[in-house]
Amino acid sequence: MTWAILYPWLVTLHVLSAFAFMAIHGVSMGVWWRARRERDRTRLAAWLELSAGFIAPMLLAGLLLIASGVVVGIAGGWWFDGRWWLLASIGLLVVIVAVMTPMLSIPLAKARRGLGISHHASLGTDTVPVPIGDAELDELLSDRRPIIGAAIAIVGLVLITWLMETKPF
Repeated sequence: MTWAILYPWLVTLHVLSAFAFMAIHGVSMGVWWRARRERDRTRLAAWLELSAGFIAPMLLAGLLLIASGVVVGIAGGWWFDGRWWLLASIGLLVVIVAVMTPMLSIPLAKARRGLGISHHASLGTDTVPVPIGDAELDELLSDRRPIIGAAIAIVGLVLITWLMETKPF
């Protein structure tokens, strides 16, 4: 069996992994946009717990996306062909992840802890976060960093898609 036979299937897996990642990640993004307006603590906790429930599947889809992308790059012979679009795409992905963590993941985790929801790292321990006051919670939910992070991620994903489709350099 050669790469030529596998190539269409590998590309299909890569594209489906991208769709899965975006769909699963869309739950967390939708929750964040909804949570910014919600002030009822019970409903807000339900929204944030829903989002937390999708973290593991999102990471799994992300790993499959990256792994399939690496394999497609190998099958397509693009790793060492003297062109830079693949490495630029990977660099953009690294930047997106680096931006998303402090601008989106950390504020969401702080909001969860502020509501007294145990963080995944504290599961299995007796540690329960102490809920914060309404003013502090409002400040967390009004944070503008997630909007900036989302804009950077969207622009980055558009650029990655353009690089993959056009292979300009």
